[in-house]
Amino acid sequence: MDLIYKEIYKDNNYLIIYKEHGIYVINDRQMQHTPLIDILRKEYGSQIYVCHRLDAGTSGLMIFARNKNAHTYISKLFEENKVQKYYLAVASAAIYNQTVMLPIAKKNHGKYSINFKSGKKAITSFYNISSNSNASLILAKLYTGRTHQIRIHLKALKAPLYYDFLYNKKIDDKRLSLECIYLSFYDKFTNKSFSFTGKISFFMDNLIKTLELSHKFVYQYLYENKEVL
Repeated sequence: MDLIYKEIYKDNNYLIIYKEHGIYVINDRQMQHTPLIDILRKEYGSQIYVCHRLDAGTSGLMIFARNKNAHTYISKLFEENKVQKYYLAVASAAIYNQTVMLPIAKKNHGKYSINFKSGKKAITSFYNISSNSNASLILAKLYTGRTHQIRIHLKALKAPLYYDFLYNKKIDDKRLSLECIYLSFYDKFTNKSFSFTGKISFFMDNLIKTLELSHKFVYQYLYENKEVL
């Protein structure tokens, strides 16, 4: 059976998991897939609550709440951008280290775009880890949580995700070359700071090697740039 998710951590309040590429967190519009939330509730009980989302094509770390109080608390942290998040992305061109502040608005057919009139504030910092003439490996830090934010900002930099059926070449493969590799937050219930670092997925690792990029400094960068919460 193909990997759907992997448990990383659990306690009475939280369930931290790694989600594989191609897995829907909640029901898709056509109701063609069993969503991750249904699978988790079958495994851990009905009191599993979605606190945030990842696109179906994106892999990586996710936080689920195990009771209503934890759900309210974590959801508010996400709304206030108090959960530190880093994503690993394979882009189709090299970019230099920079912070992008471009507003994002819904367009049509599930797509979003830069819109200075109706767009909502969106801020992303990009750090080039490895690059060549074919592609680049980038760490992206989100300061806001707009839908498709990293995908839209990379496209605006003329470096869309290497695999992105909406904002790059239209392909049948709906996996994205993007994963959430780091999450951290302060927990008021235990007065502790939690941080979780994910393992690079097989799909991403294989793509990185195929494109002759290197992820050698990914974890070193994360370690050196972690914020004290």
